[in-house]
Amino acid sequence: MASREDWCADKLSKLLQEDLRISTLNEIKQHLTSIPQSEATRTADILELPLVFDCLNDSNTEQVDLACEVLSLCMNNLNLGESTSRYSVPLERALNHPYAAVKLMALNEIERNIHKEESLRDLCKRRALLISIVRCIGDNDIAVAKKASDIITVVGLSSIGLKIITSDVITELQEVMAINEVDRLRVYEIIINISKESEINFNVLKSTGIISQILDELNSTDILLRLNVVELLTQLGLSLHGYIYLEQTGVLSKLFAYIDDNEDPVVVQLHLKIFGHMSHWKPIELLSKHPKLFDRLFSNIESSDLTIVGVSLDTLGIIGLSNEGKCSLLASGNKISYAIKTIVKLLTSYPTEVRVRALSCLENLLRVEELKTDIIQITRKWYGLFGDDPMELVLRYAKNPFTEIRLAGLGLLHAIAEHQWGQEEIKSTPGLVEFLLDRTVETNKQCKELKYEIVKILAESTIF
Repeated sequence: MASREDWCADKLSKLLQEDLRISTLNEIKQHLTSIPQSEATRTADILELPLVFDCLNDSNTEQVDLACEVLSLCMNNLNLGESTSRYSVPLERALNHPYAAVKLMALNEIERNIHKEESLRDLCKRRALLISIVRCIGDNDIAVAKKASDIITVVGLSSIGLKIITSDVITELQEVMAINEVDRLRVYEIIINISKESEINFNVLKSTGIISQILDELNSTDILLRLNVVELLTQLGLSLHGYIYLEQTGVLSKLFAYIDDNEDPVVVQLHLKIFGHMSHWKPIELLSKHPKLFDRLFSNIESSDLTIVGVSLDTLGIIGLSNEGKCSLLASGNKISYAIKTIVKLLTSYPTEVRVRALSCLENLLRVEELKTDIIQITRKWYGLFGDDPMELVLRYAKNPFTEIRLAGLGLLHAIAEHQWGQEEIKSTPGLVEFLLDRTVETNKQCKELKYEIVKILAESTIF
């Protein structure tokens, strides 16, 4: 039997013969998939992959596909960092190949490596390879563009990578943005995803001028472009530094003023979404500044447009999740009470997807970040708005045969169980503790885990 070295030498010599390439690639593929992992690793280490990379330079798609498979098998068996350090030039060429599958093969391997800090630092030193990845962001193939975007995002989240992006490859990023609107939005998304992670990242990227360019898009007459930019800015505003920036630049006031008198359902639902996320930081202040938005939020719950209803329920739930948000909703007077009663009344008429969102909204309104006397009283009052027998309504959904609804119902019960008044309600409800302890009636893993969490809370409660 030939040694591993002789076997590799034989295959490599055959790859030099054009008429033997496809059959040889098949042999290598079958061999690597049939031997133990340790043996495959040693074999991959000996094979001279540049010869396999050379097989990509052909118009025969069968050969190119096979070469991609063999390269993926070999490089996946190498230690992290080896493929990008040993084969950076062939990988760079692969990223400029006309065939999308070849680019994806190279991008997948690069992505596998950069999760190791040493490999990521090594990639940042390889400017030509990094530029090729950036150019793939503008590729016509969506999968290629997305994978390249993901890699550049990971690179940008490191301090050394961010420095390289804002110096060495910023020109290439701008060239990608100049291709068309879609590619421009892809770059914007990368910039926002990196910026929202830390104030340092944000300030570095702001110095490039791209953040200001994103804000300028809000003046576009292209409604779809503007909506996409609003969606991105919503993500930036989820961070405190991002929220402060949007507030100081007047973007928030501009967005909220725009929705006050706009009836376009697409615009309304997107702006309500950003309003909900931004309200996480300063709900009371936003209520005082933009009362019309709160009024619209409450009235939308009774809308005939279920898409608007769903977004409004999500937004109300986001606002009501924090203690400050609960106080801001309480300050609306009878509006929040009417809204809760309306949600409860319409629950049975909602389709499953909206019903789940409604239950999640009620869960958020009852869930607390920190137990304080005034907040406990608010949640107790809102629970009482569920009807004459609030727990009957909760259990109707916690015991629902449809898993999605049952999970939402159990989530609501979990929020109730966190309160002392809720534990008293559970204790006084005949058969409820037995239902929670019965392991035979539940088949869904998530529902089982949620019931366990509820039982754990009750077991540690003085009420029990």
